[in-house]
Amino acid sequence: MIEEKLPEIPKDWTTATISELIDNNGVFIDGDWVESKDQDPSGGVRLVQLADIGDGVYRNKSNRFLTLEKAVQLHCTFLKNDDVLIARMPDPLGRACLFPGDSKPCVTVVDVCIVRLRSNFANNRWLKYAINSPAFRSNISSLQSGSTRKRISRGNLAKLKLPIPPLPEQRAIVSSQSSSVG
Repeated sequence: MIEEKLPEIPKDWTTATISELIDNNGVFIDGDWVESKDQDPSGGVRLVQLADIGDGVYRNKSNRFLTLEKAVQLHCTFLKNDDVLIARMPDPLGRACLFPGDSKPCVTVVDVCIVRLRSNFANNRWLKYAINSPAFRSNISSLQSGSTRKRISRGNLAKLKLPIPPLPEQRAIVSSQSSSVG
């Protein structure tokens, strides 16, 4: 396991990797390898891109599509509301947001990780805040690769531990973050 810097945590907290927060109904997977030749401007499936993944917010900037038939043929993973999306390329590296849903079915590009949690251990809104924290970002930076185009692999993301508070405390963190934003 990677020796990352974890802050000292309260004794009722635990630590876990993102992979350990997923159950049989969840996912921790890279987006899909969709090439330009696979895209169709009149397609009914939206292709969510890195530009859509903001630092804590979904930006809704891209305008790429493919057909449902092509998405099925490519075995794409369709996004669900409140999936945590993690950018594996800068800027900044490792930024995360929640997918708010769309009027069309959506898939995402390969440089975005999709995390769909089990609800009895971790809250997806809390996970977004935890991934965007300075401590976790520092650990992501320590595992980045590439000389000109920095990136973090899903495999390296899977090695990083997070301090996990009990669910009621996760909800309180989310609530306090939401009220300080508004």
